[in-house]
Amino acid sequence: MTVVSTALFGTDWRPALPGAADLLRECAARGWTVVLTGPGPAGAPALTVTAPGSDPVQAGLDLVDGTAEHAVYVAASVREVLAARRAGVLCLALETGRDSGADLRAAGAAEVHRDAAALLKVLDDSLLARPRAFGPVGAVTGRPGGG
Repeated sequence: MTVVSTALFGTDWRPALPGAADLLRECAARGWTVVLTGPGPAGAPALTVTAPGSDPVQAGLDLVDGTAEHAVYVAASVREVLAARRAGVLCLALETGRDSGADLRAAGAAEVHRDAAALLKVLDDSLLARPRAFGPVGAVTGRPGGG
């Protein structure tokens, strides 16, 4: 499962960062279940965490019966990196202008990318290369039949 901060999107769900929509499409194409965290507008996708005051990472996991060891959180702030750490979820961060790459790394992000477009260029070498990369051996190849 990929849990993605809605900070990557504007209030009308248009990408706020270059490549954000393409990143979500590519994650879905690779078999990730994508959950957007944070408040969204009426008619937002079903897999959107909107509960005010809830822990967005844990709420995202709960929404799809996900587990921390099979999830990656895409954060846009130090606050979100820390939430991922509390939930035991590996985290990569995108520099949205709020927090520096150094601050995101210091908070615990395993990877920091300039933006979604930069992450897309190196996706095969990132935590988002394929879903369940931390699960059973047959699940990591991304090929039919697990081989």
